[in-house]
Amino acid sequence: MLMYYILTFGCVAFSIGLLEIIIPKVMMSLWIRWTSSKLYFIHGIILIIAGFPLTQIPSSNSLSIPLFIIGLIIVFTGPFILIYPEKVKKLFLEGLDELGHEGSRLALIIDALFQIIVGIVCAVAFFLQ
Repeated sequence: MLMYYILTFGCVAFSIGLLEIIIPKVMMSLWIRWTSSKLYFIHGIILIIAGFPLTQIPSSNSLSIPLFIIGLIIVFTGPFILIYPEKVKKLFLEGLDELGHEGSRLALIIDALFQIIVGIVCAVAFFLQ
């Protein structure tokens, strides 16, 4: 059951990364709207809940260590957003202003590539099990 979650998580991460490359303007405006929402703190809860199963991969899987590290990064990012949503929101929006249009696009592409890599790692881990 856990490995099906890993596969689903990987497919979602891969899909979001692909969308960020294909339609970056739409995805950037979506991120801006989401971070500006009063419900943005929920993102922290989602990160904690979604990342925790990644830390539970059996050690028999050859990708257990990379997935564990990815899970820890996701889980430990959640509390910062949960406790300091306004500061994270402000940092995100100020970063976009400082980077400008081209810098923001490059940051989105780098984020998309990381998400695609995470998606591929999750899918490979599923098929190696």
